[in-house]
Amino acid sequence: MRPIAGGLVGRARRCLRADFESDPYLPYILGLAALLSGFWFWHRVPNFATRDERWRLVDPMSFVGTVAADPSIESALDGLSEGRTFGATFYLFGLALVPVFVAAFLTGRIEAFVAMPEHASVDLWAHWQRTPRWIWTWSIVLGRLVVVALAVGCVYVTYRIGTTMRDRATGRLAALLCSLTWGVLVLAHEVGEDVPALFFVLLVVYWSLRYAETGDAGLFLAACLAGGVAIALKLTTAVVVALIAVAFLLRVGNAGDDWRAALVRPRMLAAGAALGAAAIFVGFPTVIADGLDPLVARIQRGASGKTDPHGWRVEPTWWWFLRSYLGGLGLPLFVASVGALAASLPRLFDRSTEADAVALALVGLAAYGRLYSNWAYVRVHHLLPTFPLLAVLVAAALVRLRESRPGLARPLIAVLLVTSGLYAGAGVLGYAAQPRDGATDWLRAEAGANATVETYPNDPQETAVPHDVTVYRPSNRNATPGGANPGGGPWLLGLETRCPDYVQLHYYESVLVLAPDDWSERARRLGGERRRQYVRDLLAEDTYPYRVAATFGSRPAFLDGRSRSAGLPELVEVGLVPRTLQYGDPQDMGVDQYTVILERNGRCTPSEAS
Repeated sequence: MRPIAGGLVGRARRCLRADFESDPYLPYILGLAALLSGFWFWHRVPNFATRDERWRLVDPMSFVGTVAADPSIESALDGLSEGRTFGATFYLFGLALVPVFVAAFLTGRIEAFVAMPEHASVDLWAHWQRTPRWIWTWSIVLGRLVVVALAVGCVYVTYRIGTTMRDRATGRLAALLCSLTWGVLVLAHEVGEDVPALFFVLLVVYWSLRYAETGDAGLFLAACLAGGVAIALKLTTAVVVALIAVAFLLRVGNAGDDWRAALVRPRMLAAGAALGAAAIFVGFPTVIADGLDPLVARIQRGASGKTDPHGWRVEPTWWWFLRSYLGGLGLPLFVASVGALAASLPRLFDRSTEADAVALALVGLAAYGRLYSNWAYVRVHHLLPTFPLLAVLVAAALVRLRESRPGLARPLIAVLLVTSGLYAGAGVLGYAAQPRDGATDWLRAEAGANATVETYPNDPQETAVPHDVTVYRPSNRNATPGGANPGGGPWLLGLETRCPDYVQLHYYESVLVLAPDDWSERARRLGGERRRQYVRDLLAEDTYPYRVAATFGSRPAFLDGRSRSAGLPELVEVGLVPRTLQYGDPQDMGVDQYTVILERNGRCTPSEAS
């Protein structure tokens, strides 16, 4: 494996150097990708962009803490066993966090990692607040910079696919469209497995295309190795197996009279399968420690969990596909992608490298469509690997049109680039003015040194609270004044026994309770008259000694008695407004960041425990 990796690095360097020398536009395209992917990348720090961002960073942190507490092989294996089965992100972000680990060791603060499991056993708030702020800050920053670098790498590999497929003009346009795809940019702003997995999926596509063109066994093995790494990063990238198989068959067709020699290559096939399998097994640290059982359990859990909407919208799969493509691409690029798909189908009957690339792209799109066809929800990040494939198809179709009808193609290309740039640019600029960041800054400026804030989400990621503020929350109510109440309901209504300086309400956990039950599955599950009346009384400012001091974000329509957009208008809106509600585990956007801060403005009688 090491000779293969070394040879690939050498090839990559020579290829990159040749591209920079031959294409004066390439550095500017990659610079644009870096600018958009990295703009305001520090948003929400030291808080997390997503729920999953925490765990991708905590996995290597927990391992380091376990080994620091007991430096031994047994301890290291225990550290691997205790981690969540996320795969190769453990290595990727573990390497990214090396400067943080070294700094902690040199300054005698390595105990912060040792204490993490104890803090996590209390609740997520204790885990976040009792871990020093500098650890979260630098870990998130370093992790996101790695993702930004890989996002730029994805744009470059897209360029290589387009260039190999047809010419440099196609490569440039494909890379530019990839750089302006909002679905790529939003995932470049978080620590996660999606962008790293995309990078290796695109390598599979590129090396598979080159293998179909040349028959070079080294390229086939490289595709298999990259495919194994992609699967180790994200299990749904298993569709790369189909891509490699199609490339093998394409090579047989391209070999002409030598088709038998291209078909019968048992050693190459066996070596490729072994490389891919080894990358998958090594890529899951828990497999090293505990064998295959954790990996099998991870696959089963992932498959069974996709049939539940997890408290959000209950809609048909086609609706989720349509909404996520409109949200990830924007309406103009979505329309262009549909047109490019139709225009690409006749190319399958050609015998050319372009036809091979079209075949690989269409197989990739079809494989992902089949994979998600029975899921209860499909979000933008699930469709991420298909966005560059669509960009390549759109670029090739437009370049072909420019050759035959330049007067029509040039305006279309200009309109597509401008509108896609506006859509993606508006989304990226939104990172500089996110409601939760605004609410956090407001509390940091207005709250005193000993101020207390009460809020109701169990996860600090869903809130807008400074790291060092004392927080009253139901997940640890025994540690709050009046916390002897036996249940969450009585504790909630005992606000005046706790007398926090501020109360912070959030859309997902609190404000949504005021929505009608048919607003969403989440609204229905939150239902409960006691809880609904409590939030209503707080916002009315006539029951508790609190007033609304500040609000941040778009006001939910149901608070004003308005219905939400539905049907075609809702889908069109998603294609025109990039920062819309994402429903679930992606970054919280749109109305999901709506935050209300109430400040105590009357007399309050705290309990004796306060």
